[in-house]
Amino acid sequence: MGSLMANPFTIEIFSTTGDPQGIRIIQKSNWSGVGVVFPRESIAEVIKEDHAKRPGVYILVGDLAEETVYIGEADPVATRLKQHLQKDWSWGVFFVDSHGLGKTEVQFLESELVRIAQENDSSILMNKNVPSKPNMSRQSQAAATVFLNEMLLILPMIGIRAFTAPKKHEGKKVDKPKAVDNPLTGGKWDTIVIPAREDGFNRVFLGEDCWYAIRMNAKELPKFKYIAAYQVAPVSAITHIAEIDEIVPYQNSGKYLVRFKSKAKVLEKPIALTEGKVGSQPQSPRYTTYEKIMGSSKLEDLWM
Repeated sequence: MGSLMANPFTIEIFSTTGDPQGIRIIQKSNWSGVGVVFPRESIAEVIKEDHAKRPGVYILVGDLAEETVYIGEADPVATRLKQHLQKDWSWGVFFVDSHGLGKTEVQFLESELVRIAQENDSSILMNKNVPSKPNMSRQSQAAATVFLNEMLLILPMIGIRAFTAPKKHEGKKVDKPKAVDNPLTGGKWDTIVIPAREDGFNRVFLGEDCWYAIRMNAKELPKFKYIAAYQVAPVSAITHIAEIDEIVPYQNSGKYLVRFKSKAKVLEKPIALTEGKVGSQPQSPRYTTYEKIMGSSKLEDLWM
């Protein structure tokens, strides 16, 4: 990505409805491609867009325990988007070329995006099958590669992390922290604390009495008895806890689904970070004990 970001560029975002979270059309300077960003609830409107009547590649995004992405292609895009309402996702984006990408080119884009997402391991890839790269001429592949590189510049700007390589000092992502004995707590971790955005928290944690997709070490699963939700800004506090019924593999993601025994309970007092403290907010699942959750009033105390 370093070489791709050498030249300054401009992107234009047009809100088709005036809603900043609604359907938005993205165009980049000196590029014939067009991106269309849309919330799940606007799928009926977005498939009527002229852009959706062209061949293209699409990405459906969820944000539960971690960012989830599903990558696909279609000719036209609209035919497949409307078939995905049974999947779990919050918003999406598709890319088409105003000069006309062909079926082979969009298949190449799909295979490359899946490959990059797998290599980066920055998000949870929900595709069950790994698409193979199509047979194509060198000229067509070169044109499709240029289109791909332009997409890779735009994707992080609209909030998708899956295609951004980890920084060199971060190394490859691993399943951590693990549940281990902690002498400061006098026992083992038994509670998972997950960060939750408002949509996922209300729809899944409270509505479906479960949470997914969580990176965990399979050997540690029996140790966990509870799961607590840290609601991100503007709440910025742990507000609910539930007793775990079971932890099972989630689809083919290599991650896990946690089902609750009953509805999550509201904590009498939310556990928030002490003003002026930094670094204790969960950015990914973290582990603590039920005793700590029930006896602490400060977020930073849970990890001690």
